[in-house]
Amino acid sequence: MFAVMLSVSTLALLTARHARRRARRHAAHDRQRLESLLREPHASTASAATLRHTARVADAEVLWAAVETLSIAPVRVRRRAGELLERNPYVVAERRALRDDSPWRRELAARRLALLPSPPSRRALRRALVGGPELVTLAAAAALAQHRDRAALRWVLAHGPGLSHRTPRATVALLRSFGPRTLPDIAAALERGTTNPRLERAMIEALGLGCFQAAGAAIAARLQSSELDVRVASARALGRLKSDQASVPLMLALDDPEWPVRAQAAWALGRIGTPEAVAPLVARLSDLAWWVRRHAAYALLELGEPGHRALTEVGARAPDPYARDMACEALAGGFPTRAA
Repeated sequence: MFAVMLSVSTLALLTARHARRRARRHAAHDRQRLESLLREPHASTASAATLRHTARVADAEVLWAAVETLSIAPVRVRRRAGELLERNPYVVAERRALRDDSPWRRELAARRLALLPSPPSRRALRRALVGGPELVTLAAAAALAQHRDRAALRWVLAHGPGLSHRTPRATVALLRSFGPRTLPDIAAALERGTTNPRLERAMIEALGLGCFQAAGAAIAARLQSSELDVRVASARALGRLKSDQASVPLMLALDDPEWPVRAQAAWALGRIGTPEAVAPLVARLSDLAWWVRRHAAYALLELGEPGHRALTEVGARAPDPYARDMACEALAGGFPTRAA
């Protein structure tokens, strides 16, 4: 009797294991089929119908696993998939989930809908963006950035406190994720001004990284800000823009009371390559802060022959030993010329 029961139990376990393996194989096959249909370059009527049917009968987790692969797909591919699947029951369920009681569930829904741009999803994400809380607002903003929704960006720029707990790096990444075509919107918001220094710094960084030259004057004006981080970001962004018009404000910033601003201003002047900056940069070789002396020395190297001559003179005759050491280090090659 015991042997019979053992045999039956073993058979049941083997049958269950076989069923699980078979289910996994079917799920893998369905996922691969969906991935192939989602990435088809030509949206023929037949392939569109096949995609809709396959997505409708597939398991929800299989569908979303296939959709996740669109994160590295071109925008046109995601838009086509979003249009074809906007009425899919699983996609509709995710739009409803944006009103779920759980912020975590709403965040997951926003991340999924980011990969399937469509007008209904965009409207649902905009409601989630405004409704919050901050976790959901950030997820909805990131999703709408994938949709290249400029209206959502304008809302973010006008309601910076809604993302007040994000790190500066995360806020800059969010602004940049809306794409280069939205840089004029960011520049216009900077021109109008904001009472949120964290958002102001993020806008300046995004414009500098995007090399948006038209924002040079607005960024240069922030060198007079009362916020240290804003002044530092402004000097760094002006160096990335390489705008000659920023040379005078940057030379004035070499006298800023805070050493991070002086250091970034020296670095920026080296990037711009303004010959008139030789004398102010030489004066910074005697700065109390090591980073300021270093950036000033390497900025002089970037200025070509006038800068080389100045460094040689300082290295040979300057009464300040720290200035002599830094000049000699720069002339000898020293450390890599990367910004702090």
